[in-house]
Parts: sequence; structure tokens; C-alpha cells
Amino acid sequence: MKTKKDKLIVNQREIELLGKYYEVDNENRIVTMPLHYDKASDLINGKIISKDNYLFDYDELTTINNMIKRVPIMYKINIDIQIDDYEDYEPEKLLSGFNDQMELNQFNYIRENKLKFLKAGMLLIVGIFILFVVGYGKINKWFGSSEIADVYSEIFDIFGWVFIWETVTITFLTPSELSVSSNMFKRRVLNVSFSNNEGVVAQEDLGTKSREWESEKRLERASRWSLLISGIAYLATGSINLVSSVSSLYEILSNLESGISIGSILLIEALGLAIIALEILGGISALCRYMGKRYLKIYSNVFAGITILMAILVLVTSLGSPRMIASSLVTIAISILYLFGYISNIVINRRYKTKE
Repeated sequence: MKTKKDKLIVNQREIELLGKYYEVDNENRIVTMPLHYDKASDLINGKIISKDNYLFDYDELTTINNMIKRVPIMYKINIDIQIDDYEDYEPEKLLSGFNDQMELNQFNYIRENKLKFLKAGMLLIVGIFILFVVGYGKINKWFGSSEIADVYSEIFDIFGWVFIWETVTITFLTPSELSVSSNMFKRRVLNVSFSNNEGVVAQEDLGTKSREWESEKRLERASRWSLLISGIAYLATGSINLVSSVSSLYEILSNLESGISIGSILLIEALGLAIIALEILGGISALCRYMGKRYLKIYSNVFAGITILMAILVLVTSLGSPRMIASSLVTIAISILYLFGYISNIVINRRYKTKE
């Protein structure tokens, strides 16, 4: 019976070349990579001194990564680290140091990701804001009807799309080196062993161990994404609603409709502007908590509840305005997402405090 592996096409010449230097099991599609070192200290980060533990050198992990890339993706890999002189280093602690370095890489990867997605989010907000202003301006003829006005609007339109494209580039087209490194070990390396002239002295199955490198649980990841998305959404909708609200207020006051008192109009618009202010502050609060900072802590405790109540109030008193109804519903949805991220973040932080 043919397996999925059997259906993958392998360049036999490439396997023949690898077979000159590595041990290749073609039946099970496993490549054993022997890495030779004269001394155990060559593997250790000499700048980090610990009496009881040995942290694996990051440059050596990079070297191993580069070697893994040379093996066809349909082959799994066993890494056999052969050391002539272990000096005073214990093989088990060398293996532990390797695992610690891989786990530390995960934490660094999460920090890199946070900054990357925050930067992408800020660029997205600016891009959406510019495109909205250009589109809204064209509808309301802010730029006039001359050819020069069209040129100006096209220039700003290009600026907006540049910000959007940069967001896509950062998010999808710029992979993290730490992410690539970690994923290669998880998906391709079966086990890592340390050996000497007599044979294997320490070995570990990475299929099980690599699960411990996941430094974020599902709830933590969900909380982080909820805070990021709600923070970006709050800032984007807040800035967009500010433009449309001010413009709408100006138009309404310039052309008052019969049957509607100016007091009712001002009340609705005042509530709308209050929600916009809350949205902008909420976006800042969510992104601060996303980055692990607790600015606006007291404010964020009551923010989502106040925003939802005010959005419902505007929804009830919107006088059938489609813009106000849509804006209120979007605000309520984002607030619910923010509440989930905020509450789950508090729960996670309390768990860590309890463990400490």
C-alpha cells in the first residue's frame, strides 16, 4: 500500500549526493546528520556562565538550521552530535541547554511578532484613514472638480495604498528567522542525540519535547489577538467616525431638516463624538495591554461597558440614521471582542502570579 510519502517525488541524484556525507534511510525517508565537534565547549555560549546549566550557542543552532535546509522536505532528520572530548560537561545538560535555547527562541519569536503586528496595525490604520478621507472627500467634493484636484486626490490615494501594501509585506511576506528555525525543528527533526567514540550518551525524541517549546497557550494567543484586533479596529473606526461625524454635523447644521429639533441633533452628535473619544482611548488601552503594558489601567476596567451602553443609547436615539446604526453595531461588536481579550488577559496574569 502506497503512503503519502511514496507519492512525493524525490530527486535521486540529490539523495545520492547526500548519501556521501549523511546516513540516508530511503525506505523510511530519514536522514541522519552527524555533526562533529572536538570539544563540548564549542557548542556552549561562553558569554553566559552558569555552574549548573549550559546554554546552547545560537550560532550553532543557525549552522544546524542551514544544514537542515539542504535536506529534501519529504525526509525527516535525526541529528547526531558527535563530540570527542566532553571535558567537564555532562551530555544530559548539553541536551537540556539545547532545549532551553529552542524554548527561549519561542519567547523571542513572540516578542518579535508582537512588534511586527503592532507596526503592521499602525500602518493599516493610517492607510485605511487616508483612503477613507480621499473617498469621503471625493463624494463630498472636498477637492473640487478641477484637474489639479484630481491629481491631489490620486496622490493621496496612492499614499493610502502604499501603507496598506506595507502592512501586507510586514504581515505575510517577511517571515521571522526565529519562526522558520523553530518550525523546521518541530516538523522535520525526529530526535537529537549526543554521542562519543563509544556510542550515544544522551538522546531525546523531539516529537514530544518540541510541544514544550510552545510558550503560549491557546487562551493567551486568543487574548493577544483579540486585544490587537480590537485595538486596531477601535483606532480605525474612531478616526474614520471622527471625520464623518464632524462632516455630518456641519452638513446638518447647514441644512436643518424640518421636524427635527436642533437639540436632538446636537445630543445625538455629542453622544457620537463621546463614543469616538472612547474608541480612540480604547484602542490605545487595548494595544498597550497587547504589548504587556498597563497604561490607562483604571480607564480600561470600565471602558468596554461604557462604550457598549453609549453605543446602545445612540442606536436607540439614532432617528433611523443608517450611518449611526451601522457605527453603533460595529462599536458593540468590537467592544465585545475587546472585553474577551481584556478579561482573558487578566485571568492569565493572575494565573502567573499564583504560580509565582
